[in-house]
Amino acid sequence: MYIDPKIQFPRDSQPDPVKGTRNSTAPAGGSSKSVAASPASDGDTVSLSSVHGEVQTLAASLDNVPDVRTDRVNGLRAQVDQGHYQPSSYKVADAIIREYTRVSLQA
Repeated sequence: MYIDPKIQFPRDSQPDPVKGTRNSTAPAGGSSKSVAASPASDGDTVSLSSVHGEVQTLAASLDNVPDVRTDRVNGLRAQVDQGHYQPSSYKVADAIIREYTRVSLQA
């Protein structure tokens, strides 16, 4: 597959060529990896949108959200153990239909 470096796509916000600033030696300490590469003579370009930073921020904050709401689960578990949990059959049926509809629309 050949990618023509002269073609610019409409969404390219930074058509400036990337400068060859990579070092050919590894940094002292050896903790981070660096790959040496010679700059392309065709003028390769790289473009990152501002959305990338937002996605990274959201992904990092998502790591702080628990998968299971343990306080809610423990409260319901206590109700079930004591025999006080009596869910509404109407609400259960409605939730099943909504979930089925949501999954069907995604497929």
